[in-house]
Amino acid sequence: MKNIGFSKAVVGLAASVCIYGGSAIADDSWQKVEQKGTLVVGTSGTYAPITFLDENNQLTGFEVELVRQVAEQLGIEVEFSLMAFDGILPALRNGQIDVAAHDFAITEARQEIFDFVEPHKYSYGSIVVRAEDVDNFTSAYDLEGVDVALGSLTSNYAIFADNISAHGVAYDGGVEAILRDIINGNRDAYLNDYLVLRRTLEGFDDDRLAVASDVKYHSTQSAMAVLKGNEALRDKLSEAVVTLIENGTVTDLAIEFLGEDVSTPPDDESIVSLEGE
Repeated sequence: MKNIGFSKAVVGLAASVCIYGGSAIADDSWQKVEQKGTLVVGTSGTYAPITFLDENNQLTGFEVELVRQVAEQLGIEVEFSLMAFDGILPALRNGQIDVAAHDFAITEARQEIFDFVEPHKYSYGSIVVRAEDVDNFTSAYDLEGVDVALGSLTSNYAIFADNISAHGVAYDGGVEAILRDIINGNRDAYLNDYLVLRRTLEGFDDDRLAVASDVKYHSTQSAMAVLKGNEALRDKLSEAVVTLIENGTVTDLAIEFLGEDVSTPPDDESIVSLEGE
């Protein structure tokens, strides 16, 4: 049995009740999705192996395929809306999409605005560096003062870079531009999820680069997000995710796209916190 953190006592409710100004308002967020028969999901399609376009220009990836399995469990269709990473949560906030699916880590700041589905991926951050420099990075603290590359200035990796006093620059030209800048010496490290970095290098296939596996920071629980207050929708999605964890589907997808099971938390005390402590 997997370690399931979501309380099954509330999973599967058809509707919730929210209190605003002393009056009860029915939460019909799941009912609306069920009635239209389609779940609209925001993702980028540019963050392999989580969400990307394959050689046939078809959207796939670990979280994309998980969303499809969730929709199948719930008996609805799924419609993906592709957008830049920095636009996904604003689109959710504005009601343009029902769900945000892009390896979003659960943080206190995000929980003020959004509700999160049952976590489906546990991991932590690491870095890609020039292979000749791997021995210079034996912990996350070695990033202090280092020129680092980031996929976005709004990501948790950017927050960590700032907290650890690294000098971060965001790239909007894709990961290949980042990796080439590291090879050329314009940046010294690229911060991202450890499993994503490992898969990225497998695809890039250049032995001048390596993951500094001793650098571990920001232990993460990743989950799909819905707008805060949409508890009925959150609970139905969580019910489906719990089922997919328990029947091994999440493990199978993780091994296919990430190379190992990510459905349980890592047991590693050497992981530095998001705050750099």
